[in-house]
Amino acid sequence: TTAEEASPLVLVLGGSTFMGRATLDALLQVRARICVVNRGRFYWGTKDPSNGRVARVTADRRDKQSFAERIDAVTSRAVQNEPSRAWSLVADFSAYDGNDINAALEGLRGRFHLYAYISSDSVYEVSKLAGEGWQSGVTHVSEGSSARPTEAEMRKKLRKADGYGDGKLEAEEALCAGISCLSAEHPIRAIALRLPDVLGPYDDTFRLWAYWHWWHSGPENRPQVKKQTLKRSSPDSHPGADPADPPLAFVFSHDVARFLVHLITQVPDLPAANQSHFDAVNLGCDLQIPMRNFLELLAQASGLHGVSPACVERPKGFLPSVDRPLPLDFKKLKETYLFSATPLEEVLKVCADWFSDACKHFPEEAAEAAMKLPPSARAPALAYAGLEMPQSPSSDSSSS
Repeated sequence: TTAEEASPLVLVLGGSTFMGRATLDALLQVRARICVVNRGRFYWGTKDPSNGRVARVTADRRDKQSFAERIDAVTSRAVQNEPSRAWSLVADFSAYDGNDINAALEGLRGRFHLYAYISSDSVYEVSKLAGEGWQSGVTHVSEGSSARPTEAEMRKKLRKADGYGDGKLEAEEALCAGISCLSAEHPIRAIALRLPDVLGPYDDTFRLWAYWHWWHSGPENRPQVKKQTLKRSSPDSHPGADPADPPLAFVFSHDVARFLVHLITQVPDLPAANQSHFDAVNLGCDLQIPMRNFLELLAQASGLHGVSPACVERPKGFLPSVDRPLPLDFKKLKETYLFSATPLEEVLKVCADWFSDACKHFPEEAAEAAMKLPPSARAPALAYAGLEMPQSPSSDSSSS
């Protein structure tokens, strides 16, 4: 039908929880026709957060050949009646390295317009800039800062220190190389979304939720941050940045979803955003502040005012994922892609409200989040939330 031809055709790889869940909601708002390919795992009480509104295919990315064949078959069926014979967007949440990307590209065989890869700011942890100790005179980390060091020994050292970042950068490199080799009757582009720590509802790492519990466990059990010394940073370090208390970057899961919709609804009309076949963009909230200030904002969003974290020598913590001393640069996000991220204060308010409600709707997950706390804080946190002590502490889960 005419309506179907006008609505975007989207393939989502992974996307069974957290960011993927928010993305499905956002895409459905613009009447996208969606096929989700993942392992069909059970999250937050369901295998299908769309409630039957999207097509679902089960495939395991760990079996590269089988995965490529499933993508090929799904694509052949989905695009057969499309004028361009191609997906409008491929949103890839589940690739961790170059082999994962290559398997997807093998199955797609060029039958897409835009491939959006959900990458990470951890790619900068294996960069030449990181290898130089972040002492290159830059004040912010821009997308151009991801170049690897030329020395093999330094590459090996950085890879050993951050295998995750190395894999994500390898995936970006494979995507860039892969699409440059494709021949198609339509333009093909790819973009890597370099995300800092992601905040939002349905986060099954429970990290921010644990901090929310911690604030509600009583004044004697405050969240912890590292006690600061009086030692000043070196003269050649980034002005205003204390390596022991760096500014932290965060992104809202709903902003990831909004940006993906933005890519297929607004970006095609932005010439500056369509100049290269591969691009990378930092995506995150403008406000980047030290951990102490971040936790105080969370407390305020949770209805607690005039409180501060406890300063200790060896704090227990769940964030951040990287120790980069420099803030991310969001200039390209705002000036090239004309995208405005949700303010951090608003993000934390949405999260705090969701945590409070989710203690009733998802008591098992809520209790698991509380059990991440130091032992003395667990019982009061569970009591505040009206939760029962689990039979045994659960281990951390991971999100895709």
